[in-house]
Amino acid sequence: MSWDTNWDTIFKERPWGKYPGEDLIRFVARNFYQSPDRSAIKILEVGSGTGANLWFIAREGFQAYGVEGSLTGVELTQQRLNQEVDGW
Repeated sequence: MSWDTNWDTIFKERPWGKYPGEDLIRFVARNFYQSPDRSAIKILEVGSGTGANLWFIAREGFQAYGVEGSLTGVELTQQRLNQEVDGW
């Protein structure tokens, strides 16, 4: 069940949010790329939408977690991670 049906509508009607923003990429790179064990780092995104940021985080070897109020957003995230991230 969604707690924000407005986002359900948006995510169903608009194919956007496929790639993470540059600010997130820079933040993760500056703070976590030098870690000797990326799989030990857990990153939580609140309001994860269709999963673009989670996709990036998981593909870079970190543990990715998300909270999303739109069931459609969660479903799209799960589909993408299952298809594109090894070992998800």
